[in-house]
Amino acid sequence: MNRIKTLFLMALCAIVMVACENGHNNDLPNNPIDDKCYKGTMVVDQNDGTFYTQDDVEVDCELRDGKINFVMYKVKFANGMPIKLDMVVEGVDYTETEEGYELSGDGIIPYAMGGPFEKFTITNLTGTVTSTAFTLDFMCGEYPVTYEGTK
Repeated sequence: MNRIKTLFLMALCAIVMVACENGHNNDLPNNPIDDKCYKGTMVVDQNDGTFYTQDDVEVDCELRDGKINFVMYKVKFANGMPIKLDMVVEGVDYTETEEGYELSGDGIIPYAMGGPFEKFTITNLTGTVTSTAFTLDFMCGEYPVTYEGTK
Protein backbone atom coordinates (compact mmCIF):
# COMPACT_ATOMS: atom_id res chain seq x y z
CA MET A 1 0.00 0.00 0.00
CA ASN A 2 2.89 2.39 0.71
CA ARG A 3 4.15 1.76 -2.81
CA ILE A 4 0.79 2.88 -4.24
CA LYS A 5 0.88 6.03 -2.11
CA THR A 6 4.44 6.75 -3.25
CA LEU A 7 3.44 6.30 -6.91
CA PHE A 8 0.42 8.56 -6.35
CA LEU A 9 2.61 11.26 -4.83
CA MET A 10 5.21 10.96 -7.57
CA ALA A 11 2.52 11.26 -10.25
CA LEU A 12 1.04 14.29 -8.50
CA CYS A 13 4.45 15.94 -8.27
CA ALA A 14 5.19 15.18 -11.92
CA ILE A 15 1.90 16.73 -12.98
CA VAL A 16 2.66 19.81 -10.90
CA MET A 17 6.15 20.21 -12.33
CA VAL A 18 5.27 19.79 -16.02
CA ALA A 19 1.84 21.40 -16.07
CA CYS A 20 1.49 24.49 -18.20
CA GLU A 21 -1.10 27.25 -18.41
CA ASN A 22 -4.16 26.05 -20.36
CA GLY A 23 -7.15 28.38 -20.37
CA HIS A 24 -7.06 29.02 -16.61
CA ASN A 25 -8.43 32.50 -15.94
CA ASN A 26 -8.75 33.04 -12.21
CA ASP A 27 -8.50 36.42 -10.54
CA LEU A 28 -8.85 35.16 -6.99
CA PRO A 29 -6.11 36.45 -4.67
CA ASN A 30 -2.79 34.59 -4.62
CA ASN A 31 -2.77 34.68 -0.83
CA PRO A 32 -5.67 34.28 1.57
CA ILE A 33 -7.23 37.42 2.97
CA ASP A 34 -7.93 36.64 6.62
CA ASP A 35 -11.27 38.38 7.03
CA LYS A 36 -12.64 36.99 3.73
CA CYS A 37 -11.49 33.38 3.93
CA TYR A 38 -13.06 30.38 5.54
CA LYS A 39 -10.70 28.39 7.76
CA GLY A 40 -11.28 24.74 8.51
CA THR A 41 -10.30 21.09 8.24
CA MET A 42 -9.76 19.05 5.09
CA VAL A 43 -9.82 15.25 5.28
CA VAL A 44 -8.62 13.00 2.44
CA ASP A 45 -9.50 9.29 2.44
CA GLN A 46 -6.31 7.51 1.34
CA ASN A 47 -8.35 4.48 0.15
CA ASP A 48 -6.31 2.14 2.34
CA GLY A 49 -8.18 2.54 5.62
CA THR A 50 -6.26 5.70 6.60
CA PHE A 51 -7.13 9.38 6.38
CA TYR A 52 -4.94 12.44 5.91
CA THR A 53 -6.21 15.43 7.89
CA GLN A 54 -5.02 19.00 7.47
CA ASP A 55 -6.25 21.69 9.87
CA ASP A 56 -6.37 25.45 9.27
CA VAL A 57 -6.98 25.13 5.51
CA GLU A 58 -8.06 28.50 4.16
CA VAL A 59 -10.59 28.69 1.33
CA ASP A 60 -11.71 31.76 -0.60
CA CYS A 61 -14.56 31.82 -3.11
CA GLU A 62 -16.26 34.14 -5.58
CA LEU A 63 -19.28 34.18 -7.87
CA ARG A 64 -18.40 34.81 -11.51
CA ASP A 65 -20.34 34.31 -14.72
CA GLY A 66 -23.07 32.31 -13.00
CA LYS A 67 -20.62 29.89 -11.35
CA ILE A 68 -18.67 29.70 -8.10
CA ASN A 69 -14.87 29.53 -8.15
CA PHE A 70 -12.81 28.72 -5.08
CA VAL A 71 -9.19 28.36 -3.98
CA MET A 72 -7.94 25.97 -1.30
CA TYR A 73 -4.69 27.55 -0.09
CA LYS A 74 -1.53 25.63 0.85
CA VAL A 75 -3.05 22.14 0.84
CA LYS A 76 -1.50 18.69 0.87
CA PHE A 77 -3.48 15.56 0.04
CA ALA A 78 -1.21 13.00 1.71
CA ASN A 79 1.36 13.00 4.50
CA GLY A 80 4.18 12.18 2.10
CA MET A 81 3.31 14.92 -0.41
CA PRO A 82 6.48 17.04 -0.49
CA ILE A 83 4.88 20.45 -1.04
CA LYS A 84 1.73 22.39 -0.22
CA LEU A 85 -0.05 23.98 -3.14
CA ASP A 86 -2.94 26.30 -3.89
CA MET A 87 -5.69 24.38 -5.70
CA VAL A 88 -8.11 26.41 -7.82
CA VAL A 89 -11.53 25.00 -8.70
CA GLU A 90 -13.53 26.94 -11.27
CA GLY A 91 -17.01 26.58 -12.74
CA VAL A 92 -18.92 25.04 -9.84
CA ASP A 93 -22.70 25.10 -10.29
CA TYR A 94 -24.80 26.54 -7.49
CA THR A 95 -28.38 27.10 -6.40
CA GLU A 96 -29.21 30.10 -4.27
CA THR A 97 -30.90 29.34 -0.94
CA GLU A 98 -32.16 31.50 1.92
CA GLU A 99 -28.89 30.89 3.82
CA GLY A 100 -26.44 31.09 0.88
CA TYR A 101 -25.62 28.62 -1.88
CA GLU A 102 -25.85 24.87 -2.49
CA LEU A 103 -22.93 23.69 -4.65
CA SER A 104 -22.74 20.87 -7.16
CA GLY A 105 -20.26 19.88 -9.82
CA ASP A 106 -18.87 17.03 -11.84
CA GLY A 107 -15.96 16.69 -14.25
CA ILE A 108 -14.14 19.83 -13.03
CA ILE A 109 -10.41 19.94 -13.68
CA PRO A 110 -8.63 21.72 -10.81
CA TYR A 111 -5.58 23.95 -11.35
CA ALA A 112 -2.43 24.30 -9.29
CA MET A 113 1.00 25.79 -9.88
CA GLY A 114 -0.11 27.26 -13.21
CA GLY A 115 -1.61 24.19 -14.83
CA PRO A 116 -4.41 21.65 -14.92
CA PHE A 117 -4.53 18.49 -12.77
CA GLU A 118 -6.53 16.31 -15.17
CA LYS A 119 -5.70 13.09 -13.34
CA PHE A 120 -7.38 14.54 -10.24
CA THR A 121 -10.58 15.70 -11.91
CA ILE A 122 -13.20 16.63 -9.34
CA THR A 123 -16.41 14.62 -9.44
CA ASN A 124 -19.48 14.27 -7.23
CA LEU A 125 -18.88 17.71 -5.69
CA THR A 126 -21.52 18.90 -3.23
CA GLY A 127 -21.33 21.62 -0.63
CA THR A 128 -22.76 24.74 0.93
CA VAL A 129 -21.58 28.31 1.28
CA THR A 130 -23.07 30.74 3.78
CA SER A 131 -21.81 33.99 5.25
CA THR A 132 -20.22 31.99 8.10
CA ALA A 133 -19.55 28.44 6.82
CA PHE A 134 -18.19 26.56 3.80
CA THR A 135 -18.52 22.78 3.40
CA LEU A 136 -17.36 20.55 0.55
CA ASP A 137 -17.53 16.86 -0.26
CA PHE A 138 -15.98 15.61 -3.52
CA MET A 139 -13.84 13.04 -5.26
CA CYS A 140 -10.40 14.29 -6.31
CA GLY A 141 -9.50 11.63 -8.84
CA GLU A 142 -10.17 8.45 -6.86
CA TYR A 143 -9.71 10.08 -3.44
CA PRO A 144 -12.71 11.26 -1.36
CA VAL A 145 -12.16 14.73 0.14
CA THR A 146 -14.22 16.67 2.69
CA TYR A 147 -13.79 20.20 3.97
CA GLU A 148 -15.57 22.09 6.74
CA GLY A 149 -14.64 25.69 7.44
CA THR A 150 -15.97 28.80 9.13
CA LYS A 151 -15.25 32.52 8.99
